[in-house]
Amino acid sequence: MDFKPVQLSEIDEFHALANDLIDGEIASATAIGRVQEWTRRSLHMRRWNGRPDGFVASIPLSDSGVTALLQGEFGFSNARREWVCGLEERASALLSWGLAGRTPHAQAAALRALLVGWRGFYGDVRVYARARTTEGKALMRRLNFEVCAYPDGESPLYCSTGFPRKLGDMLLKRTVLGKWEGSS
Repeated sequence: MDFKPVQLSEIDEFHALANDLIDGEIASATAIGRVQEWTRRSLHMRRWNGRPDGFVASIPLSDSGVTALLQGEFGFSNARREWVCGLEERASALLSWGLAGRTPHAQAAALRALLVGWRGFYGDVRVYARARTTEGKALMRRLNFEVCAYPDGESPLYCSTGFPRKLGDMLLKRTVLGKWEGSS
């Protein structure tokens, strides 16, 4: 799918892409880089024709990270090392911080990359996400997420009810990106 982990030398480029594609304020490149340095697996970016065109950002959370998230304390800007999981640590949950693409093709690739990571590495933990846009809220419904909290008092925090088998199978087997895996 051409998504590769973001190297620390690429943080500014990742930040610029996220800033272009996400409405509203995002954390600084320094804050985002700090979390990537701790986890080594939170940020993935895709290049198309030599130019960054899509990203997936998912943060593996510890038990204390889940508590901080539900209490409205967690964010890239104020993340603490004990709230996130490094490569050798087992995640208690996954926060899908964002995914986006410059084109419909890149958007489909980002969604597909999120689903592959969710199913392949985090299939046994709850996934949390926020949705800022109408499209994001529709995606939450399609993925069978439900509102589980309002940590800031007004914006909903969604959580997974399990991997969305029907949609996941459809997207993972055959999409505009081509065949990914054989039928099981």
